[in-house]
This record gives sequence, C-alpha cells and structure tokens, in this order.
Amino acid sequence: MRRAISVFLALMFLCQTALVVGEEVKQIPDECGLNFDGDLANQSVHFQTGLGPRIPGSHASSALRESIKSNLTGWDITESTHHSNGMTLTNLYATWNKGEGSTVMFAAHYDTRHKADQDWNQSRRSEPIDGANDGASGVAVLLELARLIPEMNLSHEVTLFFTDGEDQGDNHSTYVLGAKAWAENLTQQEADNIEAFILVDMVGDSDLTLRKTSPGNVELWNRTEQIIRDIDNVCELNDASYFDFDQFDGIYDDHVPAHEKGIPAIDIIDTRYGEGAEFLGGHWHTHNDTIDKVSAESLQTVGYILEYGLNIGAWQEVREETIDTIDSDSDGIIDSLDECPEQKGDGENGCLLEESSNAITSQDADELTTGILLIICIILVWANLAWLIFADNKGEG
Repeated sequence: MRRAISVFLALMFLCQTALVVGEEVKQIPDECGLNFDGDLANQSVHFQTGLGPRIPGSHASSALRESIKSNLTGWDITESTHHSNGMTLTNLYATWNKGEGSTVMFAAHYDTRHKADQDWNQSRRSEPIDGANDGASGVAVLLELARLIPEMNLSHEVTLFFTDGEDQGDNHSTYVLGAKAWAENLTQQEADNIEAFILVDMVGDSDLTLRKTSPGNVELWNRTEQIIRDIDNVCELNDASYFDFDQFDGIYDDHVPAHEKGIPAIDIIDTRYGEGAEFLGGHWHTHNDTIDKVSAESLQTVGYILEYGLNIGAWQEVREETIDTIDSDSDGIIDSLDECPEQKGDGENGCLLEESSNAITSQDADELTTGILLIICIILVWANLAWLIFADNKGEG
C-alpha cells in the first residue's frame, strides 16, 4: 500500500508541474525596476511647445527633428522625405539593436494641428495650436523610453517612429499622411518582421482616461491590460482606475496603416482631453492644448506601460499567439471602425463602440487549456490509484 501511495504522490507532483508550465507564459520580474521619469518627459513637452507649432516644413518642425536626433546618441537614425497634399513631410526613425531579431516599433506623431478647428473662439479657429498633448506628449514618452532602452539588454530590434503629417487633414484621405507613406513603401517581408506596433498619442492629459481602441490587435490589447494590472497589483504603482477595461473607442490614427499592412498594432490614446471631457472633446484641437494641461504623472503612467512591456517581453511573439475573435478579421484584429454610424472629422476620426461579449481572448484560451489539463490529471491520478489499490489487495503491487 505504501508503494501505491508513493506512486500517487509522484503523479500529483507531475500534474502540478504540468499545470504550472501551462500557466506561466510570461515571467513577472521579482522587482519591477521601472525607471521611466515623468518629470524628464514633461521637460521635453515644455521644450517642444517652446519651439512653437510644429507644422510640416516649418522651422519649428526642423528644429525638433534635430533635437530628437541629438538626444539619440548611439541609435541608428534615418529620415524619409515625401510630398503630399502640397506639403513636404519628413518621417524620422531611430533603431536600437538594428538587425537583431524581430522588430518592436513605438510610434508618435511630432507635428501639431495647423488650425484650432474645435476652439470656442471661432475667430481663432484658423490659427495653429501649441499641441502640448496632441503631439508633444507622445514624442516625450518615446524620448524618455529611448534613454532607458540601451540599459535593458534587449535581444531584439526596437524602432522609434516619429511620424509627420498626422494632424494636417480634414478626412481619412488627408491625414496620417506620414504613416501612410511609410506603409506604402514597406515591403511585405519588412512588415512581417515587425512583431508589434504601439502608437502613443495624446497621453499627457492630467485627467488621464484610457480605454482600448479599434481597430487594434486583440493579443496586444490583452497583454497591455495585463501589464496595467501588474503595474498596479505586482509593482504597487499607478492605480489602474485610469484604464477602462470594458469599453472600446473607434479611432483613425497612425496605427491604421500598420494594421492594414497586417502588422499587430494598437493605439494608446486618451480621447477625452480634460476633466469631464466627452469623446474627442474638451481641449482637443483647441488653443487650450497647452503645457499646463499636461501632467508628468500621466506621462509616467504611460511610460511605465511601454517600459514594463519591454522588460517582460510582452511586445514579442505577438503574431504566434494572436487568435481569432467572433465578427472580426481572421488575424485577430478588432475592425469595427468602418461600421461606425458617425465619424468625427478634422483630425483623428472616431466613434464609440461597445465591447463584444463574444470575443474570445487569449486569457480565455489559457484558462480553457489549464482546465482541460486539470481534468486529465485528476482522471489519470484516480485511475492509477484505483488500479494500484486493487493490485495491492491482490498481492500484485
């Protein structure tokens, strides 16, 4: 009988080990070690707005590009210039670990809106805006992240993509021009090597309120949600209440050309700029988009998400784990923007979306797999125990 019990305990240990292996996809670091500095990022916002409106082709736009390049010592820097809608646009790329493994790309637009079309003062609607949040905040997050990346010992390529001409249009065909030009000149092989495209836009709002956006890659959003929870619960930083885990916003932004190229892409954006603001309301595209509306704390909150994701490898192997959702594209992309009953023009287009209760997430798949493993283990353990007891009673054990 003692032999039967020993075998039983051994089987239980093996089952427990199998379940742990099945559950642990990403290892959470013992110490979070997050170093993103929101104050330094906020200093960048001050510098950028001090240059004046960064309209494509302007002196301020050129000065900002030169400043970005000077702050990225050791990075591989390239620029691409193209002409669109009567403008000369320049995209800027900075790459670390060039040629090493697949690419994780972080993007932000550095241009600012050429007109304050949503301003309460109609006589000033033709004037350009400061773009402290809508423009400077995303650039500031990428630059502070760039300060940290060289010390992370990453084994894959990281590219920071500063897009031009995102905010100059009035409809789908006349904005996100820089991102469109990049995607149009990207070979399919180059696109397939990009594992994740994470856009940050309007992330400095002192009343930060984020939610998932569509179109967007389901697996990337699942991982982003888990990162936000971990930063709150594991790292004990940043109360996760700033993120709405239940709702989507439909948005047309610089991530869409990447999405249309088949690249896993998401847009981290606060579409409600200012306390109590409605969707694409508040200070958005007004002369109130000034430095006093931007918070170092909000910049740090978003910076932590990107840094933590790099630390645990959350932005890698996204394509391998992307799964389908009901009523979505076969590549696991939420793609509901074209079905929006209303489009809000003059900049990032968008609409409000309800999250589908039928969506199958990777977390659900993991739980299902774990449940099946548990049932199989229970059946095997009890079947073996019953046989061993029977054999022992017969004198065969």
